[in-house]
Amino acid sequence: MARNIGADRDGDVYRAVIVITDDGGGTWTRHEGPYDKPGAARARVTFWTRYYAVRDPDTFEQTGHSLATGHIEKATTTWERI
Repeated sequence: MARNIGADRDGDVYRAVIVITDDGGGTWTRHEGPYDKPGAARARVTFWTRYYAVRDPDTFEQTGHSLATGHIEKATTTWERI
């Protein structure tokens, strides 16, 4: 069954770009989307930033740093009959 995503219509679509740094210092990037509103993509960036938050080993409280950063990107889709 087909699913309905933001790219199913003409206009702007958004995606979340998340860059994660592993323990060895290497980085990798993941993309999530497309979404039809920028807020949905921004929420995914927030989720991964919090998920990879650095915690104090003694208290397990967040230190204010994260191993993940991110931003959102916008693209415009135009569908044409061929």
